[in-house]
Amino acid sequence: MRVLIFGDSITQGFWDTNGGWIQRIRTVYDKETIKTGYDLPTIFNLSISGNSSRDIVERFEAETKARCQDEELGFIFAVGLNDSRTKSGVNFSEPEEYKSNLEKLLVMASRYSNKIVFVGLTPCVEERSNPVSWSNTGYTNDRIRMFNQVLEVFCHDNALEFIDILTPFTEAEAKTELLPDSLHPNNEGHRIIADIVMPRLKSIFRE
Repeated sequence: MRVLIFGDSITQGFWDTNGGWIQRIRTVYDKETIKTGYDLPTIFNLSISGNSSRDIVERFEAETKARCQDEELGFIFAVGLNDSRTKSGVNFSEPEEYKSNLEKLLVMASRYSNKIVFVGLTPCVEERSNPVSWSNTGYTNDRIRMFNQVLEVFCHDNALEFIDILTPFTEAEAKTELLPDSLHPNNEGHRIIADIVMPRLKSIFRE
């Protein structure tokens, strides 16, 4: 099986010297494959910094077709944080558009597989994220929670696997230290995400 992951800079692995939570999961899979000879899923991290659900809708088909072979496909989507942002004080997107894009992604992904997973959003440190230091872009936890709720309800209504990251990450000790630039998790933050996601993926993509 090939598992294709679509997301943003957090899923791409920014701020983790070990490559991010997806790379951490891939490392475990690769080690187990080498050790046991069991053919675990091959992980393709197709995440791009700055991507929103609009961007992934636009590039999904081309990215997927380029990686189609005889193997079964599975999909992980971890997107929505950039949908929640503001640019120069104006909302980049609204929950209705985000839901519409999720519906489009589900329709497209369902043509290839019934193994589709959505990973929830992570929080921010608002004192330093509105705006962030590298652009006139702002993130607030109210909007992040709003978009995360849209995603959770969408997954529930469509009987899809939803992996909540926001709740355990928000409740983690020293959240500020886990998000050194106010938005991207550090090594420990990516480890927490990997530890939450990996057990769920192992059951889904080995069925």
